[in-house]
Amino acid sequence: MAPRFVRPKNLSMFRTMAAVSWDPPRDPTIYGGHEVDAEALMAYLADLRAKTGVKVTPTHAVVRAFALTLARNPGLNCTIRRGKLWQRTSADLFCQVAVPDESGEQDSQSADLSGVMLRSADQLSTVGVALEVQRKAERIRAKDDPMLAATKKNLSWMPPSLMYYALKTASYLSHDVGLDLRWAGIPVDPFGSLMVTSLGMLGVTSAYAPMFPSAKGLGAVLVGQAHDAPMVIDGEVVARKMLPVMVTLDHRVVDGFQASVLARDARRLLEDPATLDEGMDIDAELAAAGRTRPTGSAEDAAA
Repeated sequence: MAPRFVRPKNLSMFRTMAAVSWDPPRDPTIYGGHEVDAEALMAYLADLRAKTGVKVTPTHAVVRAFALTLARNPGLNCTIRRGKLWQRTSADLFCQVAVPDESGEQDSQSADLSGVMLRSADQLSTVGVALEVQRKAERIRAKDDPMLAATKKNLSWMPPSLMYYALKTASYLSHDVGLDLRWAGIPVDPFGSLMVTSLGMLGVTSAYAPMFPSAKGLGAVLVGQAHDAPMVIDGEVVARKMLPVMVTLDHRVVDGFQASVLARDARRLLEDPATLDEGMDIDAELAAAGRTRPTGSAEDAAA
């Protein structure tokens, strides 16, 4: 019987070095991205801003689209606990926000990165997402978040070597074992189903967000800067507004088919934005936030 493997001859030095330089691959990360045709979305968001007075952005729409997709496809909304797959009962999205330093600068060395958790984010309209992110971000920037303050206090005195083990231990006890560690400043499931971040405001068109080790969700979504790009429509090249959306997913939680369902359904919502907020009571969300539609909005004129 002929041998199944033989040693190749005349190997280059690089291939010889490469064979011993890296460990075997163990990273389950899936990377993918798509440029969403955002022509209709940008018009929809501009209309929402005019009607509600709320600063809604493409990132808020992306949060809404992915939350709705997870709610409609609960089999995607899973996590790994003690080596087994568990399904979450709600679509919880974590939105990263920049926290200025003491002087108010966001681009300094001491500026921080934090985030807000939107529990059952599919129950919020695009406007509701924007309002909730704004409300919670303002509390964080004003240092009025007790849980975040407790977390930072408990970690601030630790040397990096000890912090590494403290974070891993806390993540295991909270997520895998299910202990309630809020007394120690560790929220329950602090990063939820998906993390969403945006670099579009910084002029970045395309990038991929890493999966934070302590996050036990499906992955991370990064929203790039909307830009004009050529697109073929009915055989003709036209300029369209495109929105880059990149995802980093955990292959232990989803396979290629499930990842394509997540991307496909979220893309459909974003490219047909009239479906994003069907059945949502935006006026009730405005009222709950102590706001009303601006005088002279389309709804006021119709009344």
